Amino acid sequence: MSYNIFYHASNISNLTKLLPLSTVRGSDEKVCYFTPVRAYALFYLRDMDINHVTCGVSDKGTVVYYEQFPNQVKTIYQGRNGYIYACKNDDSITMTPTNGVWAANKPVTIAAIEYIDDVYAEILKAENSGEVQIIHYESLSDEKKQEIVDMMRNSIIKNNFLTSSTPKARFYAQNFLQSWKEASIEKGE
Repeated sequence: MSYNIFYHASNISNLTKLLPLSTVRGSDEKVCYFTPVRAYALFYLRDMDINHVTCGVSDKGTVVYYEQFPNQVKTIYQGRNGYIYACKNDDSITMTPTNGVWAANKPVTIAAIEYIDDVYAEILKAENSGEVQIIHYESLSDEKKQEIVDMMRNSIIKNNFLTSSTPKARFYAQNFLQSWKEASIEKGE
């Protein structure tokens, strides 16, 4: 499928070109990421120190967001602001293996800028229009909730968050209480 417009989210204002500054996982290649789904770009207006994005684009083009703790969308996005940059497809933006994610390995000129005053309010509008589907934590099965506890406990241990004072460690301590408790017990802290 061919797209005419691509979107890129940034907390930085007044950009005129989007540069390839992100590293592709597992290589030294630098790219700039894009999406043809404006609602998906909203979820990348986040705190870069926390960087906890739990969504993707379905085959039908709907953004599906999976909460991993109660009120996750509100906690992460309420009160945040930023910019959605729109770019015309100049054939330098190519598809990646991840649905809804495209990339360019050279600078891309910006065609339009949209300031988002409250990302959470904008996400709720997209949910109401059907562009976004939020799978709320409360709707998850007990089995799925336990999978999340286990996954987050392992992440806490692997990343040494128990002994860290980084914003990401504080985010895990505040929002994944059971995982933090289990990790503390497992590590004897």
